Amino acid sequence: MPRYHSKKGYSAGKAGVIILVVLLLAAGALAVSTLHLAEQAHIEASRSPTPAPVMESVMQITPVPGQTTASPLYKAGSRGAEVEKIQMRLKELNYYTGAVDGQYGAGTQAAVTAFQRQHALDADGVAGPLTLDALYSSSANRAAVTAAPLVTVAVSVISAQDPSLPLIISRAFPVGDDYTASDLILMEDVCDPAIVMLKYSGTLANREAAACLMDMLTAAHTDGITVWQVSAAYRTWQMQDDLFNAQVADYMRNNRLSETDAVSAARLTVADPGTSEHMTGLAFDITVPGKSFKGTEQANWIAANCWDYGFILRYEEDKQRITGFLAEPWHIRYVGKEHSIPIRDAGMCLEEYVQMRQGGAR
Repeated sequence: MPRYHSKKGYSAGKAGVIILVVLLLAAGALAVSTLHLAEQAHIEASRSPTPAPVMESVMQITPVPGQTTASPLYKAGSRGAEVEKIQMRLKELNYYTGAVDGQYGAGTQAAVTAFQRQHALDADGVAGPLTLDALYSSSANRAAVTAAPLVTVAVSVISAQDPSLPLIISRAFPVGDDYTASDLILMEDVCDPAIVMLKYSGTLANREAAACLMDMLTAAHTDGITVWQVSAAYRTWQMQDDLFNAQVADYMRNNRLSETDAVSAARLTVADPGTSEHMTGLAFDITVPGKSFKGTEQANWIAANCWDYGFILRYEEDKQRITGFLAEPWHIRYVGKEHSIPIRDAGMCLEEYVQMRQGGAR
C-alpha cells in the first residue's frame, strides 16, 4: 500500500533541515574566526616575543599548619627567611641570644613571648600581625638585663617610712604575704564604660586612685583621645604568686628551660610575689585593645599629662637599673599631685625621689 505523510509531519521535517543548515553555517563562521584569531596571535607574538622568565633565588618559608599568606603567622615549627628576619630583630633588641638559623624553635618562641610581655601584647609566643608590627616598629622596646638597683635607700626606711611619702614596693623592697592594701573598691562602681573599658570584671583599686584615673581619662576624651582599657589594677600577693609561677611553668613546658633559667626569664617581665606595685591598689596597666601601647596616641598623652592628675610613669627606660624593671609605658602609679609634679620636674624615678626626701643615702 502506498504510504502517506501528513502535512504537519512534512513541515516539521523541513524546519529541521533549515536548523541544520543554520548550525553548519555558524560552525563554519566560528572556524574561520578562530583561524583568524590564531593568525593574529601568531603575528603579534612575532612582533612581541615572550620574555625569558627571570629566575630568583628565594629561601622558601615553610608555614605551620593553618598558616595563610594573607595573614602572617609564625610559631614553633615555622622556618625560612622571615623567621631569620624575626630572629635578627629580636637579637638586635636583646631578646634573643640564639643562632639566626631560620628555625622557629623554643629559644625563638621564648624571645617572642618576652617581647610580647614587654609590649602589652598577648604573650602566646606566636608572631602574628600585631606582634610583627610592634617588632619592626622604630619604637620597639629594647630588652635590658636588669642589674640590682643602684639606689641605696635602707629597707628600714621603706618599711617604716613617713606616711606622707609614697610607698615603694619592688624587688629591692618587697612586702610579705600579710600586706594589705587600703580602701579598695570595685572599679565598675566608679568607671564610666563610655570613658574606659575594664578588661576583667571584679577589678579592684584604691578609691582615690580610681577616681583620679577617671578624671584623667575624661580629660583625655575631651582632648579627642578616646580608646582606653584598664588591663590590671589591684592584685593580692597570692594572685601575683600564681601569675609568676604560671609564667615559670610555661617557660619550662613550652620552651624547655630549666627551672633556674625559667625563673630568670620570667623575672624580665613578671614581678615576683611581694614585689609588684599592683599589690598597693595604686597602680594601673593602661592599654589599647589590639595594639602595642608604646607609640600610640594614648601612650603619648599619658606621658605628657598623667603627672597633672597625681600619676607617674613608674618604669622608664633611663631608670631601668634603678627600678629593677624594664620600661613599661603602660604602667602608671598614683602618688598624688604633691609628689607627681616634683618627680616630673626633677626627672626622677620614685626611688630617687624618696631617697632625696629622706635626706640622702643611709
